[in-house]
Amino acid sequence: MKLYNRRFAFLISVLIIACLFSQGQVYAAGSIDLSKDISLTIDCQDDGTPLVGAKFDIYLVATVDEHFEVTPEPLFNQYNVDIEGKDEESWRSLSSTLEGYVLRDHIPPADTGVTNAEGKVTFPSEGHKLTPGLYLVIAQRHIQDGMRYDISPFMVILPTPIWETGQCIYDVRANSKHISYPDEPDTITRKVLKVWHDWGHEANRPEEVIIQLLCDGEVYDTVTLNAENNWRHTWTELDDSYKWTVVEKDPGEYTVTVIREGITFVVKNRYDDIPPLPSEPDPVLPRTGQLWWPVPVLLFAGLLLIVIGLIRRRGAVDES
Repeated sequence: MKLYNRRFAFLISVLIIACLFSQGQVYAAGSIDLSKDISLTIDCQDDGTPLVGAKFDIYLVATVDEHFEVTPEPLFNQYNVDIEGKDEESWRSLSSTLEGYVLRDHIPPADTGVTNAEGKVTFPSEGHKLTPGLYLVIAQRHIQDGMRYDISPFMVILPTPIWETGQCIYDVRANSKHISYPDEPDTITRKVLKVWHDWGHEANRPEEVIIQLLCDGEVYDTVTLNAENNWRHTWTELDDSYKWTVVEKDPGEYTVTVIREGITFVVKNRYDDIPPLPSEPDPVLPRTGQLWWPVPVLLFAGLLLIVIGLIRRRGAVDES
């Protein structure tokens, strides 16, 4: 009986220690160490060839606290966008949408850098310090060896959480993506298409929307989309030596996203009371408000069941 009591006491001790340890680990997993420095290194390559001298700007869209709660920066709070991306597509749409507003409104970057001989650029630059938060990364058009490179904008959260392990990456590395083509004079066609996501609230839909075509960030043309033109417009004979983007002017009660598909800019408007289409969560980017408290509770319950099972098994052996 004494041996049985000692074993039982040992199991209870292990159970308590495991629960205490798990609570400490879970707390650390859901938090940012604000005392640590943060860095972002971007690698810009074209099939192994470094893109040298490519200019990148980074913009602080929102700050995050130690628990990854997001607070939009005042300069970006004016735009009707959803900064809590749920998957890779939503982050891509957000970066494309914000790029247009940043260029049009001449928002100053938080930091600027140029790729070195290895095609890499690291932030912060000398004299700067990165604040924990959600960043928009934009690159200028780059020309090298007779080729033109349009580098895609992207979003990154610094530091980057890994929810599966509960850790944070403070020195973040990212590979840029781009479209390349010969640097030759040419004219192009661009289209814009309005898509509505307002089921059951069609009565709130405006009769028309205003779309601005930007040429290297400056307003080049303004068009009105409505039911008469089937919510679409086409521009032809545009000079391809410039960068063309579109923004929606004053979307009202709607959340707006702009994504380019081929030669078409698709402008999606979602009524704020309508939830976004369901999608699989991104395993890399943050899910704000992640709940960690159930983990130690479930672990405690599981270990308790193991102890009860061992007690019952011991009792059955003693009776036999």
